[in-house]
Amino acid sequence: MNTLYHFTARRFLPRIKKQGLTLGRMLKTEFPVTFLDNYQWLTINSDFNQSWSHGTGRLPYKRNEIRLTLAIPESHKPNLKPWTQMKFLVPDVAEILSLYGDPENWFIYHGKVSPKWIKKITNNPTPGGE
Repeated sequence: MNTLYHFTARRFLPRIKKQGLTLGRMLKTEFPVTFLDNYQWLTINSDFNQSWSHGTGRLPYKRNEIRLTLAIPESHKPNLKPWTQMKFLVPDVAEILSLYGDPENWFIYHGKVSPKWIKKITNNPTPGGE
């Protein structure tokens, strides 16, 4: 797997271009809500129609307006793990998170994804990022 993707809202693109992906989190517990920081969600599924992006109507933006195409350098690949190997970090909510789409395509990068690793930025061709 050489090419990975990250989907985001257009409003976050200027910051990502400057700083990379730095704000990724994983829900650790639901009650009370707690998070693990510095975990970037990536996928090998390039389709804009991501099932996890549906039902986010309470957000003031669409999470699939922009697709970033990434190339993680070989020297940083030890920080990249399939979701199936990472879900032990969040046992209370792993099953819930896995229900949101195609977890077999998900990867977690622990650390910062450098802006230099962004190889292409693509707008969602569907108006509004549906």
